[in-house]
Amino acid sequence: MQRNGLARILMKETRRFLVLFLAIGFVFAGCQAPVEKVAAIEPTTIVLVRHAEKADDGTKDPSLDSLGIRRAIALMQTLSDVQLTGVYSTPYKRTNETVDAIARENNLAVTEYDPGNKEFLAVEVNKNRGGSLLVSGHSNTVPAMVNQLVGSDRFENLEDWQYDFLYIVNIGQDTTFQVLHYGAPSVSPK
Repeated sequence: MQRNGLARILMKETRRFLVLFLAIGFVFAGCQAPVEKVAAIEPTTIVLVRHAEKADDGTKDPSLDSLGIRRAIALMQTLSDVQLTGVYSTPYKRTNETVDAIARENNLAVTEYDPGNKEFLAVEVNKNRGGSLLVSGHSNTVPAMVNQLVGSDRFENLEDWQYDFLYIVNIGQDTTFQVLHYGAPSVSPK
């Protein structure tokens, strides 16, 4: 993917006219903090990634391995033209290390979130209207968050070996999404 490809896509979406109300369909299943309808807001972009490749060191909280470090660099390069307004990670080394460098590039701290908190994303989208958020999660949490954002059960959990998916959700007058791949292609061990 070209470095400017994602930025061009994001810029196109953020140049849309101001919207009167967020799409009614953006209500989290079972969520008590739905995205509020507010007049005259700009579209909000949420970029979601699974953490990069992790070391197989036998611990419950491994760091990134050399492939993961390269993927984290590729993520930073892919999003280099995107001005992020928030960067989020679960409280694990691998998720934090995936987004730490890009957070520092944007003069932001990585905000930790509980992957079991279904209200987290709705609250952050409401607080950051018109911004661009980056969320690092896991093979089972990232697809679930994308499903909540787009209002359907379209995406299944990622396989253990799949690390190159980049989900982009734009919430504005309409909710749109794209699924891209970044860095080196993930390869099935089979």
